[in-house]
Amino acid sequence: MKKGFTMIELIFVIVILGILASVAIPRLAATREDAEISAAVANLRTLVSDASAYYVAKGSFNGVKWKDITGVPLTKNGGLPITTELATQHEGSLYIGGTRCIGVKLVDKLVKIPARIEFTTTNSNTSNVCKQVLAAAPVKAYLDSTVNGLSKTMAVGSSTSVY
Repeated sequence: MKKGFTMIELIFVIVILGILASVAIPRLAATREDAEISAAVANLRTLVSDASAYYVAKGSFNGVKWKDITGVPLTKNGGLPITTELATQHEGSLYIGGTRCIGVKLVDKLVKIPARIEFTTTNSNTSNVCKQVLAAAPVKAYLDSTVNGLSKTMAVGSSTSVY
């Protein structure tokens, strides 16, 4: 009698592995999307917190560089990382799921309007993950905030908190 597996046994093993793979692969993709959403929410919270802390400490964003304010990975609209650009001269973006999802711009205090962070969103060519991020409750809280009638705007300073 020869030792080994019969053809029927091998087919059963392959079928069982196929069933397990068909269950596991979609769950892994959903886990990746959940991680991207969590990272985006954390990055927004960190950005607002860092900008507020910097503004309270220094009193102005004039002449400051993005990297001096926050470690959040912001990019230019072309997708290149922001390294030396002045925060008050350039808008940064959070890329989520490979697409530009949330634009961020720091604006210094004006006469009657406090220093603020202005958020912009893209309406065209957004990925499914970006749409999920924009629908997340903490992100909606930032995007629904207003300062002196300016929508999608978060005031920076010692009392900044949304979610």
